[in-house]
This record gives sequence, C-alpha cells and structure tokens, in this order.
Amino acid sequence: MLESLIPLYCLAGFVGSGKTTALLSILRQNPDRSLGVIFTEPVLLHSDDEPIEIEALDNGSMQCSCGEDKLADALEQMTQKAPEMIFVEVSGLSDPAHICKILESNPHCALQGIICLIDADNFMEQIQDVEMVKRQLAHCHMAVINKADLVAPELLGMLKAQIRRINPDCEIVSCSYGGFSLELLERDLLAHHTSSEEAEDVGRLPDSIVLNCPEKLERDKIAAFLTRFIPETYRIKGFCLFENGWNQVDVVGARIHFSPCQAHSSSRLIFISKIGHALSEPLKESWNELIGLPMQLHD
Repeated sequence: MLESLIPLYCLAGFVGSGKTTALLSILRQNPDRSLGVIFTEPVLLHSDDEPIEIEALDNGSMQCSCGEDKLADALEQMTQKAPEMIFVEVSGLSDPAHICKILESNPHCALQGIICLIDADNFMEQIQDVEMVKRQLAHCHMAVINKADLVAPELLGMLKAQIRRINPDCEIVSCSYGGFSLELLERDLLAHHTSSEEAEDVGRLPDSIVLNCPEKLERDKIAAFLTRFIPETYRIKGFCLFENGWNQVDVVGARIHFSPCQAHSSSRLIFISKIGHALSEPLKESWNELIGLPMQLHD
C-alpha cells in the first residue's frame, strides 16, 4: 500500500528535442535514487500486443516502454514499484492536454508539471510548420531549451522571446545534451499558469512512415540513403543491423548519428515526414537504387 502520492512529471517536446537524452541524463546524475521512467514511443516497439515489462536498472531505477493506449496500465504498474518519482516521456506528436488527463487519473500519483524540451537548432522552423509544437509549449510549466550550445547567444535570446509569446508564464531554462538536473524540479512548477484550452483540431500532424528490412545492411549505404531525405523529414530514427552489430539511428536536422544498441528482430527506420505519405514512393525508389535489399513500408 502506497503511503503518499508519488511526484509525477510529464516530459513533452517535438521529435528530436532530446527527451530521451534528458531522461538518461537524469538517471546518470542520480545513481542513488529510485526513479521510474516510462517511454511512450509506439513506433519503436516490436508489437502493440507485447506485455508491459518494467525493467530494473543497475542503479535501482526502473523503466518501461509502451504505446499511449497502454499508458494508464504502465503507470499503474510503475506505481506499485514505489519509486521516489516518475517521469513520463510522451511521443513528440502527442497532445499534452490529452496525456495529462490520463496521468491525473492515477490515484497514486500527483502530477507536478509538464516540462517541454525545445530543440534550439530547429525550433524556429518547427513552429512555422507544425501547430502541435506550439500546443505542447502552450501547455507546459517549464520550457527547457536543449542543444543551446549549437546556437549563437543572439538566437538563444530570440528563442526565449518566441517561447514567451506562446507561453507568457512558463519557467524558461537552457541546457546542452539534455543535461538539466533534478534541482530544477524543486521549484513549484504548478505556480506557472498554462493554457486552459481543451483539446482541439491542431491541423494535420506529420505522417510517420516505417521501413522494415530483415537483412544485414551496409552503414555507408544507409547513411547515403538517409541523407537524401533530410530535407523532407523532421526526424528519422530507428535501429539497423550493420556489419559491426546493431546500431541505433538518429537523424535530427542535418546530423546523422549511429550508436550501438540492443538486438532487434529486424532493422527498422521511422521517417517523420514533412510532405505526408508522398514520401513513400521516393523512399522505395532510393532504397532500390542504393540498397537493393527486400524491405517493407508501412504508412
């Protein structure tokens, strides 16, 4: 039986803003604390039918992944582990007002605020193209300008001014590599007012196109393939089996990053498209030209 409510934080932000990096940074900075982390990125899951599994980390913290449709169940299971606090990272295309209704329905937790990460290097372009970016920012209690090291001080000032136009009252901090600390959360985030608007039509959200391939791939060829689609995507992510083993793939802006990761059943790349499903045919054509291996696309 839980004796007191568990502090709960919702981590929002558009694709590529660094939410996962921020959570991993928090875990690394607090090896002696028991923290719960829930990731909701359904396109990276093996199957929507897989059970929710909570993984115990070496430092006493816990993590699990689930689709948004299973968030309430995952949160209930996490509370039974009684961590000191819980962080929920929501998909970059999620409506925070909808997510908060799910989080607030759990009787064992007390929502302490919505933290919205901002990609300093791409934010000004994103707010022109995607209405959900503005909505996530309007509903947050704290805006964290991530990747601040990538922009000039003058642009950082412009970003803060733009954030203030969208959300006049939220706290604004900046960091690099998602490296903000738990000390920031000692502040009363709920003292900052957010938008009270109910969920509304925010226009067409970016389409996600998933590419699966069961074959071993060549890293240089995949890099060339991904480079072709940087202008038409907000982000590309996933995992691939290369000659040297499994690698996580992360493309934000013009930067392509590969890093070792756990094994998966097949290689998978997710394209967050700026041009909708019109990206599908160019993906097929370029894949056949550059890679030439069997693959499947799922819209």
